[in-house]
Order: sequence, then C-alpha cells, then structure tokens
Amino acid sequence: MTTTTNAAVLDRAVLGPDLPEVPYDHPFRAEFGAWLAKNAPGVPEPIDQDQRFEFRRDWHRKLAADDWVGVHWPVEYGGRGAGALTQFMYYEELGLGRAPDAANTPGIVLLGPTLMAVGTEELKHRFLPGILSGEEMWCQGFSEPESGSDLASLRTRAELRGGQWVITGQKIWATFAQYADYCFVLCRTEPDSKRHSGMSLLICPMDQPGVTCRPISQISGEAEFCEIFFDEAVTPCNWVVGEPGAGWQAAMKLFQFERGDQCFTDHARLLVQLADAAQLLQAGAESGLLSAARTERAREDHLNLWMRAQELRQLNLRAALLAEDGEDLGAVGSVTNLVWGELDKEIAHHCADLLGPAGVEFGRAESVTRLAARAKTIYSGTSEIQRNIIAERLLGLPR
Repeated sequence: MTTTTNAAVLDRAVLGPDLPEVPYDHPFRAEFGAWLAKNAPGVPEPIDQDQRFEFRRDWHRKLAADDWVGVHWPVEYGGRGAGALTQFMYYEELGLGRAPDAANTPGIVLLGPTLMAVGTEELKHRFLPGILSGEEMWCQGFSEPESGSDLASLRTRAELRGGQWVITGQKIWATFAQYADYCFVLCRTEPDSKRHSGMSLLICPMDQPGVTCRPISQISGEAEFCEIFFDEAVTPCNWVVGEPGAGWQAAMKLFQFERGDQCFTDHARLLVQLADAAQLLQAGAESGLLSAARTERAREDHLNLWMRAQELRQLNLRAALLAEDGEDLGAVGSVTNLVWGELDKEIAHHCADLLGPAGVEFGRAESVTRLAARAKTIYSGTSEIQRNIIAERLLGLPR
C-alpha cells in the first residue's frame, strides 16, 4: 500500500465547511492559491535533514521573490500588511498546497516583529531585509538545561568589555541552530539581578570561535534541536533588542508574536494529513491489510480526529477574529497550543498505524513524523504548563 499523491493543491473542501469570515472565494485565496498552483514544490520534502533544510530555504527564497514571506509584516518593512484573518487564509492555502513554511521561522515570526516593536532603527535596517529574504538564518537562544519552562531562572550571562558584549553560558532546544547565522540570546547582563530583572536580549553571530553548536539526536533519527555553548562569544554593544536590562520585556513581546502566529497555522496541515489517512484507510480495507474490526475502529478514530481538527480550526478562527479586533490573545494561545499538540500526536499515530508494519519502519516518512510528533506537547511550554496558564489566567483558579 502506498501513500497518497503529492498533488500541488488540494480541494479546499478538505478543510471542512466554508466559513463566512474567511470564505473559499476570497480574493486573497484566489491570488495565493493560483501562485501556489504554479510554484508549490509538488514533491515531498526530503527525509534527510540537511537536504530538507536546503529544500525549505530554496522554497523561502521563491516565496520571498514574489512577496509571499512575512505577509503580516508592515508594508514599509517589506510585508503586505496582512491582518489576522488574511494570515489565517495564508496558512490554510500553504497547507492545502502541501508546501512547507518559509525556512526562517524564528526570524520571520519572532525576531522580526520584535525588532519592529522595540528595536533601534539601526538594527531594523541591518537585519530585517536579510530575515525576509532568507539570506540570513536565525535561531532562538532562550531555554537552558535547568531553565526551560521557568525561563526567569536562566544563568547565561553577558558583560560589557571594550565596547562589546561577552557572552558565557549554555542554551538548549534551539531549533535548527546548526544552520543559523545569528542567534537572539536572552541572558543576564546585571550580575546581581534576580528573576525577571537585569536581562538583555542580544543578537549574537554564530560563526565565531566562542560559539559551539551541538545537534541533539532524537528518537526519530533527526537532530532538529541543538544545544549552544557560548564561551566568551562576542557581539557589538549596540546589538541589543530593546533596552539593556529590559530583556524580559522584549522576550514577553516576542512571545506575544509567537502565540499569535500559533493561532493561525497548523489545523490545515492536520486536515490534509487526515485526508491522506482517509485514502490509506480505504486502501487498507479494500486490500485486506485491515481486518473488518480494525477498519471499523479506524473509521471511528478518524471521525473523532476530524471533528477535533474542526474544533481546532474554530479555535484558530476565534483567535484570528480577536486579533483582527486588536485584542491581546494572551492565554488564548495556550488553549491552541494544548489542543494542537495533543491532536498532532494522535493524528501522526493514526496515519502510521494505518500502514501496519510499514508504519514503524525506521526512516520511513510516516514513522519519522510519528516519532517527531512526540515532542509537540513540549513545544513552547509543555501541555502541563499550558493547562496551568489556562487555569490561572483564563479560568481564574488559584495557583
């Protein structure tokens, strides 16, 4: 039994019911959908990680050449000034086109908007064009071995010496840091400071003797995450995002952009996965690979997962409507993260399970996806942390 076709664009009905706020006949969809029909890769991403990153970087450049990267960026910085509902449609069309996101996500979604909000004009001029074009790749240096969800306990430090910052410490879980040209590093710049005070958000070049990047092997066979060691790495004194000592405030601004983007993105890809799974289920039932009892159980599981994916789509639409009205999404992003993380894991398991023994074959795309999905309930804060945030900030429950 083989997997489904990799046609460039799927029918929008795969997403479910048409929604009046983001209709299928919207002019933006027509424009971007037509562009994707001509330009989307039309082939699966390579399984090899190095090849896959280059594949995504080439795709980033193609998107950027026609102004389809950073559509939510203001026009004066090279974007299209798209609002939240347009972003919602943008990610749906990318998902339907089976096209990857642009390669420079940490720069496009996180650092770029943060620079626009709190960065100096000098830093904006220096870094924003390269972020948008994909000529300069970025990674995030926040989490540390003993400072993950409790970011305020971080210990990486930086001190001013001779007109430059000297950084010492370790970061971990830095996505694709091995390919990055720069890292935005949250570190303690006031020696006696505690918790949320005395931090600065610094931009640090990766290609220098004081930076060592070590990929971390995962159960999927990939090394998507890295640990980064800073051994008196240096960066110019004016490469500070926001004010020196106000790194926590800059980080919180960055997290706002991260939460907002998370509220528009992944439901379309999950629904495309389920459309593929439906074909696998049908083929398995017809071939006899799946018994009658197993077929019935798989159909029930499939329906349940599809309904939950529709719930996620409605959650994302609600977040887009709130953002369109200028509301701070705040803890709403935690609801999305929690629902998405758990659902992504279960859909990956469902798709691989439909392949039978082939679904656990090491190195096969479905197996890699299934194993990689185990981390989805850790991304951007574990499911347990998300539940605490929801309980305290949305429901008003005691700590």
